[in-house]
Amino acid sequence: MRAFVAVDVSSDAIIKLQNEIISASEWTANDVKPVEPHNFHFTLIFLGEISDNDTDRIKEKLVGISFEPFSIAYTGVGGFPTTAHARVVWVGVDSLGAQKMTALANGIIANLSELGFKADKPFSAHISIIRSRGRPVNASSLSSKYQGRTFGSDLIENVHLKRSELRASGPIYSNVYTLEAKK
Repeated sequence: MRAFVAVDVSSDAIIKLQNEIISASEWTANDVKPVEPHNFHFTLIFLGEISDNDTDRIKEKLVGISFEPFSIAYTGVGGFPTTAHARVVWVGVDSLGAQKMTALANGIIANLSELGFKADKPFSAHISIIRSRGRPVNASSLSSKYQGRTFGSDLIENVHLKRSELRASGPIYSNVYTLEAKK
């Protein structure tokens, strides 16, 4: 199965921001596809194709992770690979939330590296909210327009090993295993 480790989010403010950006930018449905709100998440590490045996070993490594619940505030908007040629429009988090999320990601990556898994790129605390269809879109004005604004907050208290099924209509994510924060 195709898999990754992630933290889900549940903020209506992100949906509102997503709609506001699409409306203000005048992008059409041919230009962009909004990420479905039930698919909003922070990818801590992408694992790729894994076997059932890998799944069991990953679960064992995740059990060894201990973290306390923490809050994040959504702030900042940008694009990957650049805002001028964005294939993805994202929303970020406050600096303290990013530090805590990065520490969580790094702990998970370190544990999973013992199984041979490596992060394909450095962790960046962001949620993809819009994807371009085909050609990149120009999202240059978004960074300055939304700089310093906070769009809501979330409490991070679960990490999930997720299965990803790619379909023509969009990806389907399902939780295979959930690690809860210490309370």
